[in-house]
Amino acid sequence: MSRLRAGTVAVVVTCALVMVAAPARYSFGMSKLKSWVNTVRPGTFPDMESAQKTEEKSAAAKAPPAEPLTENERQILLSLTERKRQLDDRDSQLNQREEQLRLLRDNIQHQVAELKRLQGEIEASMEAKKTLDAENLKKVVILYNGMDPKKAAQKLQTLEPRVAMQILMAMNQRKAAQLLQELPPDNAKRITEEIVRKVPVAN
Repeated sequence: MSRLRAGTVAVVVTCALVMVAAPARYSFGMSKLKSWVNTVRPGTFPDMESAQKTEEKSAAAKAPPAEPLTENERQILLSLTERKRQLDDRDSQLNQREEQLRLLRDNIQHQVAELKRLQGEIEASMEAKKTLDAENLKKVVILYNGMDPKKAAQKLQTLEPRVAMQILMAMNQRKAAQLLQELPPDNAKRITEEIVRKVPVAN
């Protein structure tokens, strides 16, 4: 590469000497020669490059200014700007609504989960109560089955007809019939009606 540059410079210098020695009608100015040399090897004559840049800046400064917008173009630009602002506002509102809906959905899901948890607790509590009531009923039935019918009838009178009905239905049938005979007619009638409502008579 260095040999190529050296050869190029030698050719330019030779041409310059020939042009200087040429007759007047073939003569070239020094500025033209410097320009050729700068083309082959930039930076040889920095003053010319500076002058060229100055000329380019001057040409750019002399460039005609941009034509002002017409009234129609200005209105179109304003309309587009306003439309963009409206779209940005709408996008912001949609984002806010989406966030509100997301929060509402999360809140509903949390409430549903809490209700399911409470429902499970209530069902478990009711099942436990049923089990306890069934166990207690068995104990009471065993107690009434072992009592004298007259004493059992006296205690049964103090109970609600629905509770008395449950005890009688769970007792031994013979013991239950004896106990009903010992009850006052009104009490026996109410308990019998409860039994009928609980177990409908078959046709």
